[in-house]
Amino acid sequence: MYKTPDDFYIRLHHVRPRFKKDIEDVLLFMAAEICNLGKLPNQEFADKLTQSIRLYPGNWDRAIKTINNWRTEISSLLGLIEYTDDGYSEPSTLAKSLNSNQDLLQFFRFFCFKFQYPGGHLKSHEAKELINAGVKFKPAKYIIELLTEGKKLTEGSFGIHKEELTHCVFNDLRVVRDQRTANDSAKLILNNRRNGFDYDRSGDIVRYAGDILDYMVLADILVYRPNGQYYLKTHELGVLATFTNSNEYFPGYEYLYSKPGEVTLNEIAETRLDWFKYVNTGINDKTFQTDIAELLRDETDESKENELIKTVLKRFEEKRQNSKNIRTKDIGDVGEAISIQHEKARLISLGRPEQAKNVKKIPEHYAIGYDISSYEGLDSLMRCIEVKTTVSRNKLSIFRFHMTPNEWSAAETYQNAYYIYRLMIYKNGITLFVIRNPVSLYKENRLNMTPRNGAEITYSDKSGSFEEVLA
Repeated sequence: MYKTPDDFYIRLHHVRPRFKKDIEDVLLFMAAEICNLGKLPNQEFADKLTQSIRLYPGNWDRAIKTINNWRTEISSLLGLIEYTDDGYSEPSTLAKSLNSNQDLLQFFRFFCFKFQYPGGHLKSHEAKELINAGVKFKPAKYIIELLTEGKKLTEGSFGIHKEELTHCVFNDLRVVRDQRTANDSAKLILNNRRNGFDYDRSGDIVRYAGDILDYMVLADILVYRPNGQYYLKTHELGVLATFTNSNEYFPGYEYLYSKPGEVTLNEIAETRLDWFKYVNTGINDKTFQTDIAELLRDETDESKENELIKTVLKRFEEKRQNSKNIRTKDIGDVGEAISIQHEKARLISLGRPEQAKNVKKIPEHYAIGYDISSYEGLDSLMRCIEVKTTVSRNKLSIFRFHMTPNEWSAAETYQNAYYIYRLMIYKNGITLFVIRNPVSLYKENRLNMTPRNGAEITYSDKSGSFEEVLA
């Protein structure tokens, strides 16, 4: 049994969200709710956020302690709220970006990039202990370096178990304080394997390193395989280089390392507001945006057998070769491109190729409340299509989206000619849910609409139908 020597043992930990199993759905839901709250006095914001958390499916009857824990985790761990010096809370840049862009992979990349020990996700006394111990560690960066070095040493494939990461990296001061190289850690892990050493695999021991590995999977930086190991993905080298080239740490702690043993709780507490600002800086950097073509092109799973994905990727490549601008890091652009191709294929299947030729994207500056002009097909009636697209690592189950005032007004005007195409793009596929005449559905109680700077829409299976995406 391999154990970290007592002289170098430390246990790193962090807040663990109670909603980790469906964290992607929760994040989209809470980003929207937090953005809708806007800037409010701290207590009023907390009270209204509590009400919002209760609206998430399954939360209505939960104990207030659980709801309060959700609020703390959403704030301290995930950085969706910022706090002002004059006692106000407001949506963070992270929350606004996620709510606007609907790019969950980008969110988790920023999260992993900023996450460090110690950090503002810890209680003050916990951060104080780590600073006094000299801990200064960015786990995602180190994991990327570790897997890269392991691959070099084995001259082939190299993955890591969460128990190996726990005992050989996370709980070892030689790494998190003394900056032992990733190459040396990879050698240690390989040596332990050759010697047949086992590890303590207890859930409460390995869960924290396991959390970071899982967040990196959600960021599409790692892939988890059935052998229980996590492997580095090298399809987006720019993303990996951003991690490995950075020596950035939260500046609020830097001067505290010069006075080990003398750090006070008040000094830690005074950095808290700056921490939330820090984790929300650099959000507009396009490096971490999801390249949807790369997401769909992934050859590490069964998506490579998906004929729809093959066809979509072929269309992207054809547009590139024809010098047509297809920005595969622009979620809206990709969603509209897929929807246009779907419409053309649908109309051709109905025997209306002449209509298919006239399907077109409406330029944004026209601001007429929908994205695509198409036809019903069986007749010459127009079909006005607004596309709502979300990108994630896993298939989502959340049933909501936002309509701008202009879009809701257009829906009222065009009625049965107005459609919402709700696209979900994820690792193994693309799903399309079609909603026709949302205003009428709202009046018939077949979807919910809350007026919030336009319309916040919550829908169900009764609001429309899933359709096969045609390509």
